[in-house]
Amino acid sequence: MACNHCVVRVGRAIASVKGVVEVDVNLEKREVVVNFEESMTDLEKIKAAIREAGYEPL
Repeated sequence: MACNHCVVRVGRAIASVKGVVEVDVNLEKREVVVNFEESMTDLEKIKAAIREAGYEPL
């Protein structure tokens, strides 16, 4: 992520995953904190959403 547009794009991509409750994207730390319902989604689905948005999760 390089700009605020990236932050918004990644945040929206993650938020669109069914079961995601809260997303906090921090550009300075290059970090994303996600709260999600484990019964509805998992980390791999969230990573896939990030990839579909054009970014590579670390």
